[in-house]
Amino acid sequence: MNIIKTISALILLTAFASSAAIAEGKKLMEKLSNSDLSVTINMPNCKDDTAILCPGLSKDSKKSMMCLMAYENNLSTDCKIGIIEAALIYEMGMLDISYSINACEADADKHCLNVQPGSGRIVSCLKENKSKISEACTSALKETGMWNLGAK
Repeated sequence: MNIIKTISALILLTAFASSAAIAEGKKLMEKLSNSDLSVTINMPNCKDDTAILCPGLSKDSKKSMMCLMAYENNLSTDCKIGIIEAALIYEMGMLDISYSINACEADADKHCLNVQPGSGRIVSCLKENKSKISEACTSALKETGMWNLGAK
């Protein structure tokens, strides 16, 4: 499988596997399974390729990514490496999210059932209840850096 198709498959797979829901009062896994995830992947190594192959499109847009996919055989080595790096960073982020969800699911269901996901609201709720949540949840959020991502 080529680089661009691999990244596209990762994005589609994780968009369905870990996303935020609008409904309140649902358990965490219900909330995360009922909606879409929007992801922005920054690929500065593709700036020149985008300017040459896809003039007029803003860099890092969905249209520029689709354009770069069409010209995959013409991409510079730096752009291809940048795409691979972005995919790895994205995958690592998804693993961090999965690890944190698994560690915090029971705590989120118990203490944050009516919190709408998004913008760090569930993490903020967990932080507000830090004396009541499990050490495993606290550790997972701190290890992954998500502890610092809660809404201000």
